[in-house]
Amino acid sequence: MATKHIVQQYNEDGFVIVRQLISTDEIAALDQHVDDFIRDVVPTLEPGDVYFEDTPSRPVKSIFRMNRHAPYFQQLADDLRLRDLATALLADTNITCSNVAFFGKPSGDGSVVPAHQDNAFQYWAPPDVLTVTIAIDESTVDNGALICQQGSHRLGVLPHQPSGVMGFSMALVEPPDLASHPEAALCLQPGDVAVHHVATVHRSDANLTTRCRRQLSIGYCSSRAQPDEAARAEHRKRLATLHAGAKPLQS
Repeated sequence: MATKHIVQQYNEDGFVIVRQLISTDEIAALDQHVDDFIRDVVPTLEPGDVYFEDTPSRPVKSIFRMNRHAPYFQQLADDLRLRDLATALLADTNITCSNVAFFGKPSGDGSVVPAHQDNAFQYWAPPDVLTVTIAIDESTVDNGALICQQGSHRLGVLPHQPSGVMGFSMALVEPPDLASHPEAALCLQPGDVAVHHVATVHRSDANLTTRCRRQLSIGYCSSRAQPDEAARAEHRKRLATLHAGAKPLQS
């Protein structure tokens, strides 16, 4: 499934799209499981596991570590199609799932995600880690498609600063030069899968359309990647300060 071309494009660009990897019926089941999770589990989550848009209706912006709360999401992360893809791209047969997350980008309320690199707060070394993103809805330029900068994964972790954005707490001080690292919008249909490297610079615009842009993302890490636990502990302290000033989960 992960052809030589897919691996080559991922290594060159830091991202790649695999079309229609997940069937229509499977997307419908995923959609239902996400709805059930939001209804039944989200009200029980702690700050840092769920974030809401800062609008009157307070729709869900993002949810993290879903696989710790519902077996379905761990089973999805264990799907051989996804694992085989990640195994080929990471060149490692001993990969592990690090996170299953939902990104809502609700219609009319989906906010901007500032340009950042995931490894600016995940702290993996070496950065042999990636995110597989499954499109639940159509993802377009107008409704907030993920936008990646080509080849930016080869730059290492660039300077970041606090963004003040709940759920996306770090932002690049200055994104890489667009002439050297042009942007590409990862426009997807339901069932398409996009993969990006943990050091790829990416962002997304606001969703001002009447269409949601929901995605489920699964993090996979190679056996070579080790987390910097001290750096992570410091990051958790910064998040705790941010959460202390946030609105309550239930509005």
